[in-house]
Amino acid sequence: MTTSGGTGPASMRYQLHEVLVGMLASIEADRFRDDAQKLAAMFEDLAGRFPLFAPLAVAADPAAIQDALRALETNKYLEHGEGHYTLTPAGRAHCVSSKRMLFNLGDREQLEQAARAFDTL
Repeated sequence: MTTSGGTGPASMRYQLHEVLVGMLASIEADRFRDDAQKLAAMFEDLAGRFPLFAPLAVAADPAAIQDALRALETNKYLEHGEGHYTLTPAGRAHCVSSKRMLFNLGDREQLEQAARAFDTL
């Protein structure tokens, strides 16, 4: 259970950046839009559909999402281009490894279903 530290607000179970990493491990494409407002709306929608995301509904403000993405960019897991982020090969490996270590099977299934939301951005 993660409750403090790291980047972004903490939920009862996971921090925003941890859930984001779990989702990025599950996306098929390596590229997604950098629209923090739409990403925040995506998290709010997911909070109503998946129990894993419910504690993050309040914390999923655009600034917190940008902070989480910047942390991934600083670690070279994401590259920021004009209007988009690209998941690097090292980032993909990190996200997949983290997803396996941090999340139980039920959470991983929710992350995989929720990751499809990146296609709607």
